[in-house]
Amino acid sequence: MLRMRDPLTSLINIPATAVQRKTALSISIGVFAVSLLISPYVDMPLPEVRPFLPIFIAWIVFGNLMTAYLLYVQFRATGYKPILLLAAAFLFAGLITIPYLLTFPGIFSATGLLHAGPQTSVWFWVIWHAGFPLGIILYTYSLRKWKSAQTERREKATVAAIFGAVVLLTAVLAYLLGQFRDELPVVIEQNHYRLVISSGIGPVLWLLNLLALVYLYIATRAQSLLHLWLTMSAFMFWMDINLTLFAGERYSIGWYAARINSFISSTALLTVFFHELNQLYVRLIHSQTALKQSQERVETILDSITDAFLAVNQKWEYTYMNKEAEKYTGLDFEAVKGRSIWTVNPLLLKSKMYAMSHQVMERGEPAELTEYDKQQERWLEFRIFPTGQGVSVYFRDVTDRIAAEGKLKEANKKLQMANRLLTDFSYTDGLTGVYNRRYFDLMLQQEWERMKQENRPLSLILLDIDDFKRYNDTYGHLAGDECLRQVAQAVKAAVTQPLSIAARYGGEEFAVLLPHTPAMNATIAAEAIRLQVESLTIRHEASEVSHFVTCSLGAATWIPGQQEHCPDPQALVQMADRGLYAAKRDGRNRVRMQGNGPPG
Repeated sequence: MLRMRDPLTSLINIPATAVQRKTALSISIGVFAVSLLISPYVDMPLPEVRPFLPIFIAWIVFGNLMTAYLLYVQFRATGYKPILLLAAAFLFAGLITIPYLLTFPGIFSATGLLHAGPQTSVWFWVIWHAGFPLGIILYTYSLRKWKSAQTERREKATVAAIFGAVVLLTAVLAYLLGQFRDELPVVIEQNHYRLVISSGIGPVLWLLNLLALVYLYIATRAQSLLHLWLTMSAFMFWMDINLTLFAGERYSIGWYAARINSFISSTALLTVFFHELNQLYVRLIHSQTALKQSQERVETILDSITDAFLAVNQKWEYTYMNKEAEKYTGLDFEAVKGRSIWTVNPLLLKSKMYAMSHQVMERGEPAELTEYDKQQERWLEFRIFPTGQGVSVYFRDVTDRIAAEGKLKEANKKLQMANRLLTDFSYTDGLTGVYNRRYFDLMLQQEWERMKQENRPLSLILLDIDDFKRYNDTYGHLAGDECLRQVAQAVKAAVTQPLSIAARYGGEEFAVLLPHTPAMNATIAAEAIRLQVESLTIRHEASEVSHFVTCSLGAATWIPGQQEHCPDPQALVQMADRGLYAAKRDGRNRVRMQGNGPPG
């Protein structure tokens, strides 16, 4: 499990404010100024206050160990490994001062505990003042090397390894310095430790601490709250080295002042931690108050909305229900709070709402549905939303709306039907029942453009009833109208091509439009129409062609836009009309094709 780095939980991500910078700078300048003032007197001996060192070391141990623990907590919150190294540095500083105190002569015994010799305590001091800056250097270096968080399992192993190594190192050093007390190089004589300087150990410690201070500042610029006070802590530790080396003797002014610097160094971060914890607690109290007020406002809003609303957690247990939901379900929220919604409402187990709610919970995506509540005999509209704790369900009674929508839909159907009837009436010939000239002209233009885009043939058939005027004169206009109706239906029945259009062109003339139809197929269609009309066997004794009603047909085919001599739909009509004229000229009751365009 990866831990997310949260800037609100890590001091390394909290930027230092101007006030904090001024405070840290003021303390550092103050300590430096005091050190300069007492520098002429640093080697002046003062009375030996025996309780001072135990009290001082106790505070050092407490400050360093508490700082180590709080840094460890920061690491637990963020998984950021450099913080763990810094915690280890403070842990080492806290642990190593324990044998330093136990081996200090004159505190617990004349020569100190743990088989201490005259040099043991001062060597613990040397290790303390070398180990802590080394820890800071290692921490600063790791800031660039380690960026990501660890898994929880690896995190525990890392903590155990690093902290275990620090404890083991401290124990080993305590053992070795006790066992080899007589072999330790002499760096202190009769409370005078000027040999620390002359042996080179002092300058090395001085340079090491200065290096840690400078490296930390260059790498971090003391931008964050943690790095600001850690830089000040490193500065105080370096000042401890300065005063100790210049004092050259225990229980001198410089020695006491150096101890105070160590105390400030070990407690600087701890003070910041406590201050931030206090601020966090104050913010938490304010946040809880604001959250409570916000919850009350939300509940007021939810109770005032007209939609029913309820919320359940991931165990499907009721966590909230507004007044409208209580009213519809007949439930009291306080009575069902914490109970499963499916247990309280077992009929929902077979509903669409049950399946949809589980889908929302699993996928984390909102959903809507409308479902009929058989128990209440009402239509309900559900809106289900995922939340961090479970799902929220809004629902409303839409029975009246659905009924109104049904009536509106029925009214729309009737209106559409009426519109279709009106359209059909406006495009239909009242006598014959086929399309009229108006509709034919409209579709001719439309199909011409479509065939032009598709580069497909368009055919047109024009037919005229032979000697129809004589038919009217012989049999009367009523019989003529009936003849026109029968011929129109025969034409319509004979044309089987998809998208074909049969229309009354005028008087006893009819037109048939055939999209996607080449010349040969158009000729076949025209012949089928002629035969269909002839098969009606309508008596026509006045005809010069036959004793029955016949018709003459002219057909034309062209692919629109291919050549200039048929540039528009009217040209196609003229070609078909010439074919009709040729059929009449050649004896009537026949088909003639004009303008055979590309067969397509």
